[in-house]
Parts: sequence; C-alpha cells; structure tokens
Amino acid sequence: MWNRSKLKEKAKLGVKRNYWKTVLVALLSALAVGGFAAAGGASHSFASMPDTQSIFGNLPIDAPQNPVVANSISPVFWMLLSVFAILVAAFAIFSVIALVNPFNVGTYKYSLNAIRGEGNISDLGNGFDVSYKRNVKVMFFYDLYSILWTMLFIIPGLIKIYEYRMIPYILADNPDMDKKEVFALSKSMMKGNKWRAFVLDLSFILWDFLSCVTLGLVGTFWVAPYKLLTNAALYDELKQN
Repeated sequence: MWNRSKLKEKAKLGVKRNYWKTVLVALLSALAVGGFAAAGGASHSFASMPDTQSIFGNLPIDAPQNPVVANSISPVFWMLLSVFAILVAAFAIFSVIALVNPFNVGTYKYSLNAIRGEGNISDLGNGFDVSYKRNVKVMFFYDLYSILWTMLFIIPGLIKIYEYRMIPYILADNPDMDKKEVFALSKSMMKGNKWRAFVLDLSFILWDFLSCVTLGLVGTFWVAPYKLLTNAALYDELKQN
C-alpha cells in the first residue's frame, strides 16, 4: 500500500530537480483551464442578462417620434446578444475538447517525466504529437461521464471522478491504449484507493489556505507544482503495484 508522506517526499524531490519548469507548467495549465472556463462563464452571463425590452423600456424616448425604434431595436439586440453568447459557449467547448484537453495530457506527461527524473517543456506538446485523436476522444468521454454522473448523483459522481482519476496519466504514459483499455485500467488502479486519494487531496487544505492568504503567490510558486508532482507520484506508485 502506498504511503502519503512518501508520495509527498518524492514530489518535493521532483519539484526541486525541475523547479522553474514545473512552476511554468503548472501556471500554463491553470491559465489554459481558467481562461476557457472564464469564456464559458462569460457566455452564461450574456445569456442570463435581463430582457433588453425591460431595460430600454424605461428610457425617456419620445413615443410619437420613435414608436417603431422603441419596439424593434430591443428584440433585435436581444437576439444578437443571444447568438453571440451561443457562439462564445460553442467556441469555449470546442477549445476545451480540441486544445485544452490534449494540452493537459502533455502536462501530465511532463509531471511523470519530472517525478521520474527530468521533465522538459516540450513534453507539453505530447498530447498533440502522440495519439492526438485518441486523446481528444478519451478526454471528451472522461469529461462527459464525469459531468453526467455528477449531475445525476453528487456522491456517486464524486466516486466516479476518483475512479477516472488516472485516465490522463494513462493516456500520457500509454500512447497505444484505446478508450476501453484506458477506462478499465484507471478503474483497476483506483480500486480500493479512491478514499485514500480523497484524503490525499484533503491534506493540501492548509497549503490552499496559505495560497489564498498570499493572493496566490504561494500557490503559484509552490503549492501548484507540489500538487502536480504528488499526483504523478501517486500514478507511478499505483502503476508499480
């Protein structure tokens, strides 16, 4: 059975060997995920704006002079705004599927190399260069299943998320595996380890709090790299077992 403290010690050594590269990789990964999440949130905000008829209806418009304008501009404006929101949302979803997910596979490839010895920034392109279509397909279903399970049942959804936890690492480490094999291997690796992995995540709470207190400085320069390589160390340990 794997030991949490040993995983963290292994992660610390990996961070020290590859410090600035790991900081950069963790930062780029956070920016990639956060940027497209913000785009999706922006589209939701546009879509949930109040009806422009209620906004413009209170303006002091001279009714005899502008009756047609007052009754026609608002619906057109609202329609264009809705179309724009849909386009932004579609772009965000497409970008996550085609760009962010393969980039994340490259991030996990880097973390595995860093924990095993030396990682290279060029590892970030691994998700695009090696088995790109397979990576896109598997990560799409990984996201889809996680979302659907969570929407249907919160607790079973959380359990499924931990069951799928090793999928990105398996993709990065096994370019020849297909979707069925990847899901089956992650399920096998996490069997009996889901609760312990959850506790591992909880063990970073104080670090996360310190990151918030320092406005993200500690998170950027230590916590994020530390977490990234700790999770890679977990994959390596489960793989060996």
